[in-house]
Amino acid sequence: MATKNQAPEAAPELLEISELRTRQKISRAIFAGVCSANGWKPVKRVSEEEFQTAVKQFTEAPMDGKPRKKKEAD
Repeated sequence: MATKNQAPEAAPELLEISELRTRQKISRAIFAGVCSANGWKPVKRVSEEEFQTAVKQFTEAPMDGKPRKKKEAD
């Protein structure tokens, strides 16, 4: 049973992705690619962390879409 002293965890703030693009200075080309890769429309609202993760995954992905081979350590 919860007590009155315990505050519920706050949900992350959801912001429009176009606002996050401006805040994080993401180029239009990268923004368009992230939106396309995730099926996002311009009015989509996500947390800042989710947006950063999506941008990182997009920018670090290989351009040809093929999975990268892991290099074996000698």
